[in-house]
Amino acid sequence: KIPPCVSNWKNAKGYTIPLDKRLAADGRGHSQVVINDKFAQFSESLLIAQEVAREGIAARIKERERQQRMDKEKKDEEMRQLARDARMMRTGAMPASAMDRGGGGGGGGADCAACKPRKQHGP
Repeated sequence: KIPPCVSNWKNAKGYTIPLDKRLAADGRGHSQVVINDKFAQFSESLLIAQEVAREGIAARIKERERQQRMDKEKKDEEMRQLARDARMMRTGAMPASAMDRGGGGGGGGADCAACKPRKQHGP
């Protein structure tokens, strides 16, 4: 014997009732779905708010990337300047940044490594 189907139907004999017959007898498929105007307005405003939020997030990400790029370029330029100064110190010339600070051109520059005479190695 087949057990009665679990449903709101009275099915004492336990017959299996096809789903299409159940839906046809229920009457749910015949009703028209009506969407309230307030719900449509609410849904549309949610979509607009979501789009605005996405644009704001994209703008913040773009600005952060631009700021990081500028910071990296600034740091790279500082490193280039330090390398340039180190090269100038090795060749014996006074670096441009040291001259800007007042290190070049007389007075107090005699004790720097660039001003000391170098020892010659070899014969």
